[in-house]
This record gives sequence, C-alpha cells and structure tokens, in this order.
Amino acid sequence: MFKKRIKAITTACVLICILPSISYSINKEEFMRFLINSSYPESSKKESEDISQNNNKKENNSSINKKENKKDYIKVYVGEENIPKINSNSPNEEQQITDSQYKDDLLVTNKKPRILIYHTHGCETYSNSPEGNYHSKDKTNSVMSVGNLLTTELSKKGWGVVHSTKYHDYPSYNSSYQSSLKTIQEIIPKYNSIDIAIDLHRDGRDLADSSMKKSYHDEYTTTINGERVAKFLFVIGARNTNASQIKTQAQNITDLANKKYPGIALPLVEKKYGKYNQFVAKNHMLIEVGSNSTSIQESRATAKYIASVLDEYFKQNQ
Repeated sequence: MFKKRIKAITTACVLICILPSISYSINKEEFMRFLINSSYPESSKKESEDISQNNNKKENNSSINKKENKKDYIKVYVGEENIPKINSNSPNEEQQITDSQYKDDLLVTNKKPRILIYHTHGCETYSNSPEGNYHSKDKTNSVMSVGNLLTTELSKKGWGVVHSTKYHDYPSYNSSYQSSLKTIQEIIPKYNSIDIAIDLHRDGRDLADSSMKKSYHDEYTTTINGERVAKFLFVIGARNTNASQIKTQAQNITDLANKKYPGIALPLVEKKYGKYNQFVAKNHMLIEVGSNSTSIQESRATAKYIASVLDEYFKQNQ
C-alpha cells in the first residue's frame, strides 16, 4: 500500500511539472482522484457513480458556458499498446506493414486470404545492397522488401494476403524450388481460400563493367508519374501441365499493365524446360521485379503499380 501511494504521488508530481497546461483544464481534486483510482483499482464503484452524477449536473448547469469557453485537452498515452491505431484513407500516407507483424516468417492479413506471396530466391538483392547482389540475407534491400510492400498495397485494396519471408535458397541454392514447394504445400491447406500464388523474384544479369550496368539499368527501368521505377516481367515454365493457362494469363496482365502504365512490363520469358512449381495454384505467377542493376527504391516503387494492375485484372476476370 505504501509503495502504491509513493507511486501515485511521484506520478502526480512528474505530470504536474512536465504538463503544466493540464492544471488549467482539470480540477486538481478530480486529477488527484484520477491518479489514486488508477493506482488503486479496488476503489469503490459508488465513488465513481457519485462523481459521474456530479459531473452530469455540472454539464447540465453550464452547457452554455462550455460552448463559449471550449478548451483543448492534452491526450496522454502510456505505453505503445495504448496508442490508438489510425486508419487513414489518405493516398499520401504510407501504412507500411512492419517486420514485427510477421510471426515465424509469415504474415496473414485476412482470415480468408486469396493471395500467397513467397520467394523461392529470397536472397536476391538489388544494386545498392552492401552485401552484394547474390545469395545475401540483406532483407531490407531484397525482393522480400518488395514483397512486403506489395502485401501492403494489395491489403489496402481489400485483398487478403499471406506473405512468407522464409528463405528457400539459403544455405542451399540448388534445392530452392524443392524447399519453396514444401512451404507452399504447408500454407495452402491451412488457407484453402488461396487461389492466387506469386513467386516474387528479381532478374539477374552479368554486370562485368559499369557501362553494362548502366545499359541494363536503363533497360529495366522507366518513368511512371514522374518517378523512376523498375520494370517487371513474367516467367513461364513450359513443363507445367497448366502452362498454356499460365501463359495466357501472364500475357493478359502484361497487356493491362502496359495499357495502364506504358512501358512498365517487359515481354514474357518462357523457359522450355522449366516448371517452377507453377502447378500449385489455379493462378500462379512468377514475377521478376527489376534486376540486380536496379536499386531497391526503384523496385519498391513498382509494387504499388503491380498491386493496381493485379487488383483490376482479378476483379474484372474473377
């Protein structure tokens, strides 16, 4: 009991010192009662009811004065968990999903998600990664960061998304697709609402010298709405039984993308002997965003445009 009193008195002193403006807005007796009740949750219910009744009487007797002498009160939130969440529809306010929201390398934004985003080659990073562009666990400058932002943008449009940031190409690169297949087969049965799967990559080129790097950078970037963004493309594994459907869909999305944002999508790449686990979902897309010649900023900037294109395509076609 003594410790609680000391705590209440100390808190009162601190608040009065650092927030002097409160003393003009709140009756001191009520303020002290608030502090005591906060420290003593066993305070009587009757006292709370009496205070409420008195406050109601005061409000009825001075409603006119309150309208004429309206005062602003400072709202104090103690602890991050008590800060109210702000859901803004402003297009200029970025509502980025953070790493802390992932649990066991997985984020689920809806009880019935339709889209799965994963990375067979999560170690693919972009030109400004200090750890190099290959086989690096620099998540901040990798395709996983682009996947995180794509998840955010699709979620803003109302899509339920599962995003996996599990590494499949580390420590072994050769078994990447076997590893990612296991991840897919673990996730989809848990969320049988998923019918769209995106394996997000970035393309890789041999950048032997600076002139080649500039050439590939120019090839893999364009300007949309005044900002430099990375281009993207679809890869088709011809060995899949659903290869024809995958190719038709990828071409339709490519055409839509270039209609909405001219030059943002490169031609399809078809791999004659590839499979790439594209049989696992009704709508599977292997998308490469930029290359090792583009920056993470340029590649992340593409995410909102891909989200816009996919949103329009699937709402129109399904």
